[in-house]
Amino acid sequence: MKKALTYIGLFAVLTILIASYSERVVKADEGYTAPELEMLANDSMNISLDNLRGKYVLVNFWDSSNAVSRIAAGEYDRFLHANHGNSFSLLSVNTDKNPDLFREIVKKDKLDTSTQFHITDAKAKNLSENYRLDSGFSSYLIDPQGKIVAVNPSVSVLENYLSTH
Repeated sequence: MKKALTYIGLFAVLTILIASYSERVVKADEGYTAPELEMLANDSMNISLDNLRGKYVLVNFWDSSNAVSRIAAGEYDRFLHANHGNSFSLLSVNTDKNPDLFREIVKKDKLDTSTQFHITDAKAKNLSENYRLDSGFSSYLIDPQGKIVAVNPSVSVLENYLSTH
């Protein structure tokens, strides 16, 4: 009897630990609801994923020291303006420590300032955890219902989603 109670108690503790851990973990991966993201634009207007429901949204994280992510920022920006300005939104989030460097790169790379956002370390903490930025920069295509349907999609994948959905 004592052994059975010990096993039941251990099982209950493990179940509680697993349940509490799984509630805190936000999965930025295909098939999961995208973690919340809110950006301040023009020092007064907030842009959030909730406000963009009903259309496809590509959230792209990039940094000037990461060449692949910087190139992707330019490709996604050109794609947005060449193809799908009304049915598709781009939130391109820069994590450079220096906001002046960010502004200079946006200007040099001719990126659309309305889709480019810079975040500070304080704002980046939750984003880094929620979107796993510590393991590299990624992009997430989010469908109109808020689910992630592709991670690091190529331009051809974006074209396929937007033409068939």
